[in-house]
Amino acid sequence: MKKWLLRLSLVVMTLLLLPIQAVQACCGFIIGRQLTKDGTTLFGRTEDYPYYPNGGKHNKNFVVVDAKNYKEGDQIQDESNGFTYPHAASEMKYTATYDSARGDGSNGAFGEHGFNEAGVSMTSTVTAIPNKKVLKTDPLTENGLPEAAMLDVILPRAKSAREGIELLAKVIEEKGSAEGNTVVIADQKETWYMEILSGHQYVAVKVPEDKYAVFANTYYLGHVNLNDTENVIASKDVEKVAKESGSYKTDKDGNFHIAKSYGPEKYAEGDRSRTYAGITLLDPNSKVTYEDDEYELFRSPTDPNKKFTLEDAFAMQRNRFEHLNGRFVPDDQIGVKKQGDNGANDTIRKDQYKYALGNENVIDAHVYQINPNLPKSFGGTLWLGMGPSRNTPYVPFYGNVKDTYEAFKPQTATYDPTSWYWTVWHIDQMAINNQDIFGKTVQDHWKALEKQLIIEQEASDAKYKALKDNPEAAKAVEDEVTANALALSKKLFEHFKSYEADMHDHLIALGRKDDPYRASLPDDYKGPEDTVKPETPTKPEDTVKPETPTKPEETVKPETPTKPAVEPEKTLPIQTKVNEEGNPNNRFGYAATKDKESYVSTKVETFVKPEEKVQDPSEAVSAGNGGNENNRFGSSFVKGNVETFPNTNYSYNVHP
Repeated sequence: MKKWLLRLSLVVMTLLLLPIQAVQACCGFIIGRQLTKDGTTLFGRTEDYPYYPNGGKHNKNFVVVDAKNYKEGDQIQDESNGFTYPHAASEMKYTATYDSARGDGSNGAFGEHGFNEAGVSMTSTVTAIPNKKVLKTDPLTENGLPEAAMLDVILPRAKSAREGIELLAKVIEEKGSAEGNTVVIADQKETWYMEILSGHQYVAVKVPEDKYAVFANTYYLGHVNLNDTENVIASKDVEKVAKESGSYKTDKDGNFHIAKSYGPEKYAEGDRSRTYAGITLLDPNSKVTYEDDEYELFRSPTDPNKKFTLEDAFAMQRNRFEHLNGRFVPDDQIGVKKQGDNGANDTIRKDQYKYALGNENVIDAHVYQINPNLPKSFGGTLWLGMGPSRNTPYVPFYGNVKDTYEAFKPQTATYDPTSWYWTVWHIDQMAINNQDIFGKTVQDHWKALEKQLIIEQEASDAKYKALKDNPEAAKAVEDEVTANALALSKKLFEHFKSYEADMHDHLIALGRKDDPYRASLPDDYKGPEDTVKPETPTKPEDTVKPETPTKPEETVKPETPTKPAVEPEKTLPIQTKVNEEGNPNNRFGYAATKDKESYVSTKVETFVKPEEKVQDPSEAVSAGNGGNENNRFGSSFVKGNVETFPNTNYSYNVHP
């Protein structure tokens, strides 16, 4: 899209009285251990990639970075904005979930989240944009610390959550920050939440164990006691800078209010919709309203006896407003025609379309389960939902694994049948584009699988907790833990491939189109109509529930996938000037300097009236077996009009 067209779209949004914002991009949560059924701390994030022309299709790699020694002068060099920082002489092993595009000069590493061998875990980051007044006083630093490099700076060094926050603060003071960000760092003893507020200002707080939090792309901290050094770590000038900027705000009691002082006057619509949805899903009796001026960060459930589970966390990251009974509809459904009427009876108002937690741009969802009963080196369990959260399974991995399965490693930019990410992405695409056929069967299938995985993981936890006070013995079982993780990954991936093939075959039998190679190309790709069709994956002999894994035999590395007949030319993302300060290549899309341009998603920015978007009838939405006829996800089926999906791999038919 040309710049003039973007400007035109902004004018159109103004005329439509829609809020103008850069893009919505990630949402985090924390649930303190006193609020969970099993006494574990839960935290995590959905990572969105909304950049045109590849919005929602951006390959990720889950890998282990080995411990390494460095010579004096060795530097971390980030390719997103030129940030550099000295390596430590000796750095620890850690896991990371990198962008597959790292290393080609077009993208930073974006390790995003992981565990290190000291049991410290981290998710970085939920992007936030400081207000303009603050940026004039303390501008973001063009080559300061970016999201893209943050994990690789902190995790190899931090021996505790507090130490990680202190190191992060030190780097910001020394190098400045390229972006506004929110970060969570945890260990088995405590969890810390940090808001990076401007170029050199920040506030971090120890998370209360009896609270939960939901936070999208803005600031949420209210008043905190800056003198409480046990529970608060803050830049010394954080209040001073707010006053000098003319943005200083107070709460109802006259105390310095951080979010009001450093954030926007009002929540962006996409931030409001996800925060509200998350709070009301976790706490249906909460008194919050969609129109609230602000949402308190750390919250107590209305029911004092409420206890949360892993499945509650998964459900939140998948949420598409189902619990709001048709009040809101995910905005990735704008223009989707109702089954059978070509959209003629569409009664969805434009103000009902909102940005959902489980939106089309999610490329990675993760839930960290911090278990204080496990050995320190384990840290806990990462429940990895690599791919679109709405139709992707969460799979468990201990923090001390020494390697990951080969399907997590292909660095391919378009559909690759040997890739974990691209496989689950394709399954999601088939499910979401053919809801009249599959309904909720895909998500329900993963939920059933997750129940079994949770049971097996609990049994594994019970086994390894006996090693908690024996670090040497815990270290000795790392090979066993890794072998089990590889075996489980292999078995599950084979199941995914079988499941993918069954869905594809069913669509073809019904006369539907399904070409993942073509669908994974950039949205603006112009090329031949015909591309190479995917090979049918080999079905495993048994794809029922995974058994307790044993040490696997030597795995065979998948063959290199067949590429499309015509390789697309490399396309640069649409660019526009959004903000005068910050990293030009960050997730959120605001520019580092007034002379540089940034990536901005028109997918979210630009409101498209339903009647203006042409969509194939095969993509019609009509999911569910009953409910509100005007709800895109609750339209009733006419049993005779749509075939069931009888394959035994799908435990749940569309129609009972």
